[in-house]
Amino acid sequence: MPKSFMRWFKYLIYFLVAVYLAFCGALYFGQEKLLFYPHPLPEDFRPPNAQEVWIPVDDDIRLHAAHVKSPASKGVILYLHGNKGNVHRCLYQTRSFRNQGYDIFIPDYRSYGKSEGKLINEAQMYADVQACYDFLHQSYEDIVVIGYSMGTGMASYLAANNQVSSLIMVAPYVSLVDMKNRYLPFTPDFLLKYPFRSDLHLAKVTCPITLIHGQQDQVIPVDSSVRLHDLHPDSKLLSIPNLDHRGAIFHTAIGQAVQASSSIF
Repeated sequence: MPKSFMRWFKYLIYFLVAVYLAFCGALYFGQEKLLFYPHPLPEDFRPPNAQEVWIPVDDDIRLHAAHVKSPASKGVILYLHGNKGNVHRCLYQTRSFRNQGYDIFIPDYRSYGKSEGKLINEAQMYADVQACYDFLHQSYEDIVVIGYSMGTGMASYLAANNQVSSLIMVAPYVSLVDMKNRYLPFTPDFLLKYPFRSDLHLAKVTCPITLIHGQQDQVIPVDSSVRLHDLHPDSKLLSIPNLDHRGAIFHTAIGQAVQASSSIF
């Protein structure tokens, strides 16, 4: 084989390796922009028909939250939203599980809405939602955790490490490692700063688990919930026909799951 060919072939390999490493670097340092889509709120925003709450989570950093009160409340729902929007948008999303006799608490993640700070890794997000849970635990014994889409990873963490009454996961993923491997299987798992291993967390959950997923979900395929259910057969799987990702959070099955958890507790 000619030496000139071998030389150019070697250069091609070097080039491809450089491109691959550059891609991996961009994925690592830019993943917050790929995963999270925060929508800020103006400073004068006040959540309609809800109490405004600030949760300190770090030095000079606070999370903004909306606290919806229900007459003669029997507990509280901690709602962890997806990767888009803010408290204002999520107040609309919670209509599917309003009027169940529970207060509703909706925190915004760092950089979302009026929440302060920036997202940097999984451990930080776990600590932040734990601070929200601890705040609620001062006043409530019955705490139902509902996670939607991105929020299901943090919801599974809370249920695995606290005595929650019930865990409801709407359009959940097995893990963000699994989601990455569906689209970028050639990249190493250690690049993910947010692995969100729901599959591992659920193994430690002792409360009732309900998985709700639309069969027409094009964002997180329904087989994610099927796999979680197979890994944890004690969970309840509701696979709903003709329902997509966005529509799942508005489905009446969520309110019914809250009712069921209330009768168990």
